Amino acid sequence: MRRRAPLEQGNDLELYLYRGQYQLGTKDAMYSDGTRYRPMVVAFNHLKKELPTVESVLILGTGLASAAHILTERGYRPKYTFVEYNETILQWALELLPQHAALAVEPVNADAEYYMQQQQGKYDLVIIDIFIGRVVPGFATTIPFLQKCRTAVNAGRHLVMNYMINDEGEWNIFRENFTAVFPHCQVKDLGINRVLIATV
Repeated sequence: MRRRAPLEQGNDLELYLYRGQYQLGTKDAMYSDGTRYRPMVVAFNHLKKELPTVESVLILGTGLASAAHILTERGYRPKYTFVEYNETILQWALELLPQHAALAVEPVNADAEYYMQQQQGKYDLVIIDIFIGRVVPGFATTIPFLQKCRTAVNAGRHLVMNYMINDEGEWNIFRENFTAVFPHCQVKDLGINRVLIATV
């Protein structure tokens, strides 16, 4: 199975089945890899003691909802809010989820920056996985946005952010911003990716 979705940047997204898992990517970036999606596998392994009590998850930058697939595979059934700017991708994510998981999703077709300025909800787990190509958009690295995300996390709960390093200087600035908002955090090194796991 293969499907395409045009992007504003002219670099089409492609959905395809590879070794039993649906992948979503462009010619230069991979956004989803089913239950093999390494940033979320690493994050959830780190949080394995906490996951059984997670009842609500906010995913900013849904892709094909690899995070939800991994949690489902591990036997967890929280309620989800999926926030995805691309309507086609959001529809694909819902189609590919198991039915019981899809029924637990509130889908939101919106820009994550705008959504976080408006939303008032609280979640046990917030996931930020927002990319344009291989770059995390500037707004997602700023203190005001990160503060909005922190406000959405229930006390004692967690936030996970996937970041891809393209420039060491930008990474250092972002990490300073992140630790200013989330002083209790750990960073997992996955090559050019960094997975930041914070406790609120």
